[in-house]
Amino acid sequence: MTDYASTAARFAAETRGHEMTVLFEQGLYRHLRFASPDGSGYRFDLHTSPNRLMFTGAVGTYVFSVHPTEDMFQLFRDSSVGDQPNFGYWNEKLAAWNEPAIQFSTELFDEHVAKELAQAEEFFPGVTEAWGEHTEGVLCDHSTDSEESAREAMAAFEYLPRGQWGEAWRFRAPYTSAWKLDDYDWRYLWACHGALWGIQQYDAAKAVSA
Repeated sequence: MTDYASTAARFAAETRGHEMTVLFEQGLYRHLRFASPDGSGYRFDLHTSPNRLMFTGAVGTYVFSVHPTEDMFQLFRDSSVGDQPNFGYWNEKLAAWNEPAIQFSTELFDEHVAKELAQAEEFFPGVTEAWGEHTEGVLCDHSTDSEESAREAMAAFEYLPRGQWGEAWRFRAPYTSAWKLDDYDWRYLWACHGALWGIQQYDAAKAVSA
C-alpha cells in the first residue's frame, strides 16, 4: 500500500540543500533546474510550455498536459491539496512517461492473501504455511512477481489439511478479479513532490524579486 508519508520524507531528505537555477524563461516557456551546489544526486528539472509541464530527473520523466489550460504552474498550484500534490488528478493529466505512475503492488496482493488465509486458518489449519510452499518453497511452481503470475498462483492454489479427505475439507482460492492490485509507484510520487516544490520555490523567488 502506498506510503505517502515515507515518500514525502524521502523527497525532503534527498533534496535538502537544493537550489533553483532559471536556465530559460520567456513567458510560459521555462526551464528550471533544482540541484545541490555540491553536485550530489537527485537533481531534477522542470520544463514548461503552453499546456504542458515536463519533469525530468533521477526518478524518471513525466509529461503532464492539459487543454485548454496554458500555464501548467497555475494548474498545479490550484489543484494541489493544501501544500501536498494531487496525485490522482495529476495522474489523469499524464501524457507520457518513461517510468510507470501506477503498477502492480506485491504488498497489496500479500495483504489480500493474508486476510483470506487468516480467515481460512480456523477451518483449514496449515493453509498459510501451504501457501508459502506454493509460492516460495524449493519446488514451487508459482511466483507473485507480476500481477498475472500472482493471480495465476492464487487460482491454482488448493489445500487439503493433513488427516482430512473429501472436497468439503479442501480449501480453494477465492476469485481475485475484484482485488485491486495496482498502486502508485514511488518514483511518480517523488516527481509530483518535485513539481509542486519546484513551483513553490519559483513563486518564492518571484515574490522576493518583486
